[in-house]
Amino acid sequence: MQGAKVLVVDDSTSVRKVLEKLLSTRGLVVTTSESAEQGLEAITHNPPHLVIADVVMPGMSGFELCQMLKLRESTKAVPVILISGIINESVVAQAQEAGAFDVVSKPFTPDDLFPKIERALNAAKQMVSASSDLIPAAPVAPAPAPVASVTAPTAFIAAPKPADPPLSAAPASVSPPTPMAGGVHTQLIEALRPFLDKPEIESALVIGHTGQLLAWVGQTMDEPDLLATYLHTILSISSVMGEKYHLSPIQSLSLEYLGKTLMVNRISEKSSLVLLVRGTGGTGVIRYLVQKQTPQLKAVLGD
Repeated sequence: MQGAKVLVVDDSTSVRKVLEKLLSTRGLVVTTSESAEQGLEAITHNPPHLVIADVVMPGMSGFELCQMLKLRESTKAVPVILISGIINESVVAQAQEAGAFDVVSKPFTPDDLFPKIERALNAAKQMVSASSDLIPAAPVAPAPAPVASVTAPTAFIAAPKPADPPLSAAPASVSPPTPMAGGVHTQLIEALRPFLDKPEIESALVIGHTGQLLAWVGQTMDEPDLLATYLHTILSISSVMGEKYHLSPIQSLSLEYLGKTLMVNRISEKSSLVLLVRGTGGTGVIRYLVQKQTPQLKAVLGD
């Protein structure tokens, strides 16, 4: 999947930016177009390995864009994944008729998107190998263990969107931990331990700018790598929203659940601190501790 060229076609600037950030973290080469007409022009000059297009756009729709690509000899082997705010029998039928590879619901998560991208690229590669060089073969990097079980389908997946996987299941979107020097990792763990002196703090994590888990201390947690990936996605979306409304870069985020709070604080542009806290109030002391420990975390990370 790494190195493959992906064209994102969507009239929403925010969606284009979010997709560009998400896909770039997996090593994909991303270009964007704000309309289907502009996308067709871009494809003519630089055919991608995959097209991701919104269904509803001014002018030509995503369905029509897909049909146009399938009618052209030079682009009929390029898989198209459509994005739709509504997925029902009618949308699925139109997508099948247009020749789309799959449909992703909007809003989407990495769990929804990346497995389908991987299958689409693998299917395209097999099609090119079996017929002719209609598009350059996409270089596919060795997949991490969770992705290894995914197989490339030969037909459009018409089944409705499956329920979110349980946290005990490792999804294909989890990024492997970033390799760190042993000494640096040990120092980072030590810098996190003061948070555990507060009985209300259950766990403390540091995640990298690509959504990778760099360090974790505290109580046993199901799939901390997955939590890091989810929070990276939320931070990316929040950053795009901030840019849209001319706000300063996001500094902190608090997610309150029944009896628990997730506190996310930027350490730098390259990393963030995540705290899992019991309760939903009285976080003033914790915020003071975050301010106190952030310089040490920065120094350890070299940010």
